[in-house]
Amino acid sequence: MVSTTKENIDANRQKVMQRLRSEHTYIATLREAMSVEINKLKRRTEPDLVMLRDMLRYLMEYPDVHHHPLEDQLFAKLVTHKDGVRSEVLELLAEHKDLARESLHLYHKLDALVLGDEKLQKNLLRASLTDFLELYGEHVRREETIVFPAAETLLSPEEWRDIARKLHTIDDPVFGMNVSEQYARLRRRISEGVDTAVANVVISELLGLYALIDAFGAVSEGAEELIAFNSQQLRDFKRENRILFSDSDSVAEAMSNAIKVNRRLIEKGWSQHFEIMKKTARAAYLPFAENAGAIVSFNVRG
Repeated sequence: MVSTTKENIDANRQKVMQRLRSEHTYIATLREAMSVEINKLKRRTEPDLVMLRDMLRYLMEYPDVHHHPLEDQLFAKLVTHKDGVRSEVLELLAEHKDLARESLHLYHKLDALVLGDEKLQKNLLRASLTDFLELYGEHVRREETIVFPAAETLLSPEEWRDIARKLHTIDDPVFGMNVSEQYARLRRRISEGVDTAVANVVISELLGLYALIDAFGAVSEGAEELIAFNSQQLRDFKRENRILFSDSDSVAEAMSNAIKVNRRLIEKGWSQHFEIMKKTARAAYLPFAENAGAIVSFNVRG
């Protein structure tokens, strides 16, 4: 009788953890394929923006909808254990929302690029996608090395049984037996593996030539974005002040309201300027950071 009970406990735990770890493998495979396309953004080849968009859509439609909610169930039980990893779990719960929000943002960004509604700024896009993948990778690493082992140690048989009962059979649209038609091209791409030709590093990149070119490109793109924002802000100033003076009963009232409105616009402008500059600095630094190891390695061998 005791053996049967232990077998049931192990079966419930194994069922849940096998699902979570299998899906982490799927996500890691997708992230690797995304990295290949992102690396094209720093070379003289064109990335497959439709493929990148489909990858983001998959992350929105499967991990965000099925995988993370399953983890949330496990996390919700784990935080009740005082001797556990409560602070780590709470951070990971918050990151699930951050990842979902960023996936949606990047999907819409790529969709606009595919449709031609926005101009492709390679360095800024690469910085955003790289940051996203790094966040995702670190998030999964903490789950695998800290939280999952803690759950396997701390959760009770009843807690494992409760989570296992809520598991539903879901066929992954990319990695499952029945691939969704909209993801057929993505499945073929992943099945074919990473394009090794793209992964090769040429000598000029090792010497930092392309890194320098890309850094200048990032600064140029950032400057374009600042100019566009300044033009829009000037239009906002003119529009808001025109409305104020036309709607006010006196000059004194108009001036009083104008001070408040213009202060708000200026604060918004400074905030947006800072964000653009921070993003541009990150995009300009990234080419050197990515090539630093290769440059050192090449010089040592030389």
